[in-house]
Amino acid sequence: MAKKVLTFSGIVCFINDSRISLEEFKTVVHEGTFDEVNGNSVQIFKLDYDNDYLKVCFSDGSAMPRNPNVYNKTKQELEPNPRESDQIEPKDYFAIFDLKTSYLWLSNTKKKSVILDYFQKKFGNKKIVFKDVYEEQKFIDSLKTLDQIKISAAPNIFTQTNSLSQALVDEMYGAHEAVLHLKYQNILVGDTLLEKVKSIFKNRTNFQGVMISGRDEKNLGMLFNNSLFTRKIDIKANVDENEMFDTPDVFTQMISKLEEEANASN
Repeated sequence: MAKKVLTFSGIVCFINDSRISLEEFKTVVHEGTFDEVNGNSVQIFKLDYDNDYLKVCFSDGSAMPRNPNVYNKTKQELEPNPRESDQIEPKDYFAIFDLKTSYLWLSNTKKKSVILDYFQKKFGNKKIVFKDVYEEQKFIDSLKTLDQIKISAAPNIFTQTNSLSQALVDEMYGAHEAVLHLKYQNILVGDTLLEKVKSIFKNRTNFQGVMISGRDEKNLGMLFNNSLFTRKIDIKANVDENEMFDTPDVFTQMISKLEEEANASN
């Protein structure tokens, strides 16, 4: 079976300014499959406990807009869309609540508001908040090795922030946006790289997008993505012939990684 990389980002969940109470959480949040339909849109949540973990497969999608045509790549031609106007093709995402540590691991942090809204309804008047794992200075201090840096901005911004030379920017031939993507292999963060990281943070409001990925002294993944400081874990999970992730394999691998980290910390 083919495999694809899936990255989980970890943030911390607080309920009324306190970390999760395992007993209370299991009392309020029950296992099962639940859907919420709103007009043409649907959200589907599949919840399942595995000891002190809550596994969440959630999906969302909309019936509209619906293109009346689809493109057949084999015939290389357009043909009528077989999906009916009341049918929805939801997209799957994954989340794991580590109820021992109060960490929430998400396969797509852009969907964290979907999870937040769902659990906020469950807990009623108790306030649920997701918080960054790091503050900026702690992120910088903890960063020991770099995996990659990715910055997007108007080309002239790169020269203003001393990220690229003017000569290189001149070779971009009028592009309105440029992406600088630097990949590293087990490179230690010395003084020069550390100053570069600090400079990126100092100028981040000038950039359209910033991503910094690396590891701390325990070799645990760290990620800054635009405005969110998170932990990160990469897995290689099975995908089927439709390139859909094998849900049980995703959760098995993630829980195994979390258990490995917990044992290494003890």
